Amino acid sequence: VTRYQADYTTATAETRRITLEDGSRVDMSAASAIAVDFSGVERKVRLLSGEAFFDVQPDTSRPFTVNAGGELNITVVGTAFDVNVTPQVASVQLAHGVVDLRSLQTGHSMQLRPGDSVTLDRGNGELSRARTDIDAIAAWRDGKLFVQDVAIKTVVAELQRYHPSWIKVASSDLEERHVTGLYDLSDPDRALEALVSPYGAKVHHVSPYLRVLSFF
Repeated sequence: VTRYQADYTTATAETRRITLEDGSRVDMSAASAIAVDFSGVERKVRLLSGEAFFDVQPDTSRPFTVNAGGELNITVVGTAFDVNVTPQVASVQLAHGVVDLRSLQTGHSMQLRPGDSVTLDRGNGELSRARTDIDAIAAWRDGKLFVQDVAIKTVVAELQRYHPSWIKVASSDLEERHVTGLYDLSDPDRALEALVSPYGAKVHHVSPYLRVLSFF
């Protein structure tokens, strides 16, 4: 269904740069989809799935709004920021400029400054703010995945976009463990090993189409 709603999509392990009609640029991560709706008074983009980095051309007469997963609105005039949607969370990281965002579940809103990273819990709509290294924002554009104190299940959802096989975490205890690290998206199997080996877990190559992460 997502693919039918989208104006632009990427496949597994594919990235793509789109230039919109106003000159704004969108770098799309792998397995991502966006829909674009521009009018004379507003510019709207829906991130239907995956991740994208937006470099927005200033236009004070037409605010630029990104809707993330149907649950989070990000509104800007002109700025650069990364938006990511996984099954568990939607997140925004601001590289430069100012953005306003609002949880559509709770109505809570906040304004971001450069280096801010805000995560929306898709279960309850709550927002949480942290600081991140601006140079590490959207590191996937350089073939790297940088994560800071996030659950393994969230990282697996990221790596799944770059892996042709289905990835399954066999242990709920393992998938809730938190990690911080820099992973190579060009070698997702090696990234999976680096992800779980600090906890004594292994990556089992069950078939060409399945990887299972477990303690056994």
